[in-house]
Amino acid sequence: MKKLMMLSAVAALMLGGSSYAAGVDDATVKIQAPQGSFKLYKGTFDNYANRYALSNDQTIKFTQSGGHYWARLKLEDRVELFPVSVNTFVTAAGTRIEFRDRGEEVVIENFERLPMSVAMKETNVRVVASR
Repeated sequence: MKKLMMLSAVAALMLGGSSYAAGVDDATVKIQAPQGSFKLYKGTFDNYANRYALSNDQTIKFTQSGGHYWARLKLEDRVELFPVSVNTFVTAAGTRIEFRDRGEEVVIENFERLPMSVAMKETNVRVVASR
């Protein structure tokens, strides 16, 4: 009887959990931003809070408001950045931004995931900028 109850419980868990699994044809991957996982010291973002001319001829500006960090492409909506290290940030959509050489250079991975009025057809787009 105990074995039957145990098997029933395991079967129920397996069936219930399968509704959360991605389908075989589902090509999307949900990336959770590690919100609050890394705290910057006051003034650390000052080196990054600038406007950068990107290698794809677009412009991006980084700003800080209180304990929140933002990126905004020219004429587009801003998006919140979440620090994962002293010089690396991610967005909730999976864009990764790395500042190098104390903010003199920025590398943006998965650029196409930033808010843009014109959707990009490419994926895994990498852009670079130097001040």
